[in-house]
Amino acid sequence: MTKRLNWRIFLVVATTLFAAYLLFPTVIKFKTGKPIPRVKQAEDPWYYSLFPSEVLRLGLDLRGGVHLVLGIDFEEVQKSAIQKLQSQLEEIIAQEKIEGVTTSLSQDTYIKISYPSDAAWEKIDQIIGRQFGQTIDFEGQSEKEATLRMSALYMNEVRARAIDQSLETLRNRIDEFGIAEPIIQRHGDDRILVQFPGVREIGRLKDIISRTARLSFQMEISGPEVPGGQPTFQELQGLVASFVKDKKLKFGPTDSIAQHLNDLNRYLEEGKKIPADSEVRFKKEEDINTKEVSYTPYLLEKKPILTGDELDDAYYGFNQKNEAVVNFSVSPGAANKFGEGTGANIGHFMAIVLDNNVHSAPRINARITDRGLIEMGGGGSRNPQQVTNDAKDTALVLRSGALPARLQFLEERVIGPSLGADAIRSGLTALIIGFMAVLVFIIIYYRVAGIVAVGALSLNGIFVLGIMAAFEATLSLPGLAGLVLTLGMAVDANVIIFEYIREELRAGKGVSLAIAEGYGRAWSAILDGNLTTIIAAVILLSFGYGPIRGFAVTLLIGIICSMFTAVFVTRVFFDYFVVAKGRQSINI
Repeated sequence: MTKRLNWRIFLVVATTLFAAYLLFPTVIKFKTGKPIPRVKQAEDPWYYSLFPSEVLRLGLDLRGGVHLVLGIDFEEVQKSAIQKLQSQLEEIIAQEKIEGVTTSLSQDTYIKISYPSDAAWEKIDQIIGRQFGQTIDFEGQSEKEATLRMSALYMNEVRARAIDQSLETLRNRIDEFGIAEPIIQRHGDDRILVQFPGVREIGRLKDIISRTARLSFQMEISGPEVPGGQPTFQELQGLVASFVKDKKLKFGPTDSIAQHLNDLNRYLEEGKKIPADSEVRFKKEEDINTKEVSYTPYLLEKKPILTGDELDDAYYGFNQKNEAVVNFSVSPGAANKFGEGTGANIGHFMAIVLDNNVHSAPRINARITDRGLIEMGGGGSRNPQQVTNDAKDTALVLRSGALPARLQFLEERVIGPSLGADAIRSGLTALIIGFMAVLVFIIIYYRVAGIVAVGALSLNGIFVLGIMAAFEATLSLPGLAGLVLTLGMAVDANVIIFEYIREELRAGKGVSLAIAEGYGRAWSAILDGNLTTIIAAVILLSFGYGPIRGFAVTLLIGIICSMFTAVFVTRVFFDYFVVAKGRQSINI
């Protein structure tokens, strides 16, 4: 008995010390305002090297900050996916040397294939079955033309990849921006939850988040720099004006023609007013004095010479006029491709398009391979500091990767630190009052056994917070509620045990036997009650989001710890102070 008891005492002491060890960095953070750094510095106290850097984090409702729910423009995702399929199909047809075949996109949804003969179509059909069997379905076929579309299975895969890529890209951007402890996670099937505790100025941050950073280099067909384009620049402006008139569009301070790009290009394509495989993009310019914004149309080839996915690095700098620019380097695999595309178009104009906005359209004077720059539009038309910030942000988003599509801000909340402080104060007050009420009641009602239960409750709180700190969990206001509920569940288990011990003592059994029987009889009831709560917590954790998950995590950890303290730790106290000391009675 003594040997087994010693091992159990050692386990309780070791567990308590380990929980305190895990919780110590959190105490340091709340005391000094700074966490223990992951990479220890020479000026740090010597004992910092003995402790981990993981700390318990405060949630948005306790610390204050910004809460955003983002949606993804899946129409743009689908358009990009169908363009890639078209490009892949064209490459394979060219490799197979099937002559006279042309492909085009229809309504950004379908791929149309025109072929010269049945023999050519038979070869194309074999290619589609072999290479695109799971991704492309037949929509219809007429004489010498077939229509294809993406399969539903592939479309679901594209949507899932878009969310995963958006999550990863946002994490990379926000890490580079230097925000501490952000929360970025999936919210439902098609949304993203972003929280920034402690952040309240979000203007530039929202701009960085929302920028898709989709960079492309596309040859210019018609624009202000091209005198003989087909259609001419004046005709292109007229086509845009006709679209505005036909659709009866009216523009205000927050609405522009550029926001109707998809509808505009569909309108021009269906009316065959622009060449096949071309699209309209706009250059946005703002007058520094009047603040008026103008949009200049450009007609570009749809298929880009190079995209941002093929960049190796991007960083901001200054040109010879001391204007901020973004320098970029092309990945080795794409350098030859870029060189061939620019080499074949020397003397022509190439538009540099970032997030559907034409930044510039320089003339290609020589072959470009592995390096280039993007001008950010200085030259007196914009504030120099704004241009520099724009260059920095553009380089950042290009380095961290492009979003698969534009993000939409569906929900935005800013929580002030005073509200968070009130929540902390109210939550801690409720926790202390509840704990003290339980402490007074259980000591008065169960006396010595009540003191044992209070000691176990204190250890339970240390264990829960220590585990949460180890996993860098976020403690929110619902999490505090889960902590209070955990204490209640732990007290409930102690009450069941003590009542069974009382029954055994009233039946005339000895102290040792009464304690053993009390714990034995109470175990099934405690297990049933806690197991149902654990199941509920797992369901909330699996299907809930945000504060609900915070509540579920705290409750789940708390229930497991409360079972350990209520059943194991209190039994060690009783066995040591009553059984091992040879007492013949217990004040319960």
